Amino acid sequence: MSNRVMLAMLGIGFSTSSFAAAVMSLAYSYLTYQLTGRASIAVVASACLVLPLAILVKVTGAILRRRSAKTVLVWTNVATIASYIFGTAAIMAGFISVPFLLFMALIAGIGQAFMYPAWNVLLTETAPRDSMEEVNAGMSAWWAAGALLGVLCGGLIQANLGPAWLFVAASVGMVPMVVVLFFVRSVQVAVEPEDLTQGQMGRTSAPSLRQTLDYIRQSPVLWVGLLLMLVNELVGYSLLSVMPALANEVDPSPITYALLMASFYLGLFFVDIWMHRIHRERSLRTLIVIALIVMFVLLVISPILGQAPEGTFKLIAFMILLSPIGLMVVVIETFYESAQQVGGTDETKVPYVLALFSAVGAVIGTIGGFILAAIIDLSNVFPALLLAGLLWGGSLLYLRWARHLQHVDAVSAD
Repeated sequence: MSNRVMLAMLGIGFSTSSFAAAVMSLAYSYLTYQLTGRASIAVVASACLVLPLAILVKVTGAILRRRSAKTVLVWTNVATIASYIFGTAAIMAGFISVPFLLFMALIAGIGQAFMYPAWNVLLTETAPRDSMEEVNAGMSAWWAAGALLGVLCGGLIQANLGPAWLFVAASVGMVPMVVVLFFVRSVQVAVEPEDLTQGQMGRTSAPSLRQTLDYIRQSPVLWVGLLLMLVNELVGYSLLSVMPALANEVDPSPITYALLMASFYLGLFFVDIWMHRIHRERSLRTLIVIALIVMFVLLVISPILGQAPEGTFKLIAFMILLSPIGLMVVVIETFYESAQQVGGTDETKVPYVLALFSAVGAVIGTIGGFILAAIIDLSNVFPALLLAGLLWGGSLLYLRWARHLQHVDAVSAD
């Protein structure tokens, strides 16, 4: 089976997995916000999904050193499906509450702590090293397509069938990835502990977090990737965790939430087309600057849209606003994911680099979500959006004097 065919199959599996994740965003973030009326509780639900990435960073790195990424993905997907079936049974029995939803989000988060780094390792094993940027952009489009359909279906399911059927739809959406993984060839060979001599064990012992961070600092591409991820998680993807509050400003219904989320994912869907057309004539650094300027402008003007009259006009205005924001967020994500995958020279450290990026992103994204949620709970959603825009503007000032950013273009050359 050729690499192109395997990547296409992985794209299909990735798309259905993102469908499942998008459906569950209603069960975790939207429902907890509707049950409590507090944006901070919705962020807690999001934190349950991502913080296990930070807590289990060394565990995931060590497992990926000794087990193939394909094996890790199969078992974590199966375990996640089982948890969704359990959630379905519990809700159908009448057991639904905020603590229950947070518990289910935590279970899913533990699975994601293994899925995300394993997925990145599997891509490095499957895709040609010199085309990782294009592969990541293509996968982002697959992911966005599934997420777009997932949030729309999730809104309709919640409005017409109830939360139990969200878990049913999510469990069904996870199955294709498991099937696809059985047909995808993984080149990594698992090394059992008993097969290693004492000397080999010493040479292959897991690096500490400090050692991994020092390794990243020594690689300009990895270091700039980490810095870009910090900003993107702090005031980029953290916007998703406060999306229920934004939907509530327009109309507190699952359909409104679904449409706003779909607009964000629609921007992600076009990243592959946008990058292939623009990147032929522009450097990566230039594209990053364009993305930062667009997000700065859109978020700064967002409070003006808040003054619009309630109803369809306001909904459409925010849908138009969110689509390019989603596009620019994933443009930056594509660059730092490529940096993670090809930026270093020591391939034995790739699993630990991926795990560390995942952990840092989880912590920073959660912090950003809580900051925005605190502002929303004390005031409303528009000062939070304005703050996010100003922070993007501050990152533009950083680009003026950060000399090491000249290495961004090395991401495509490595």
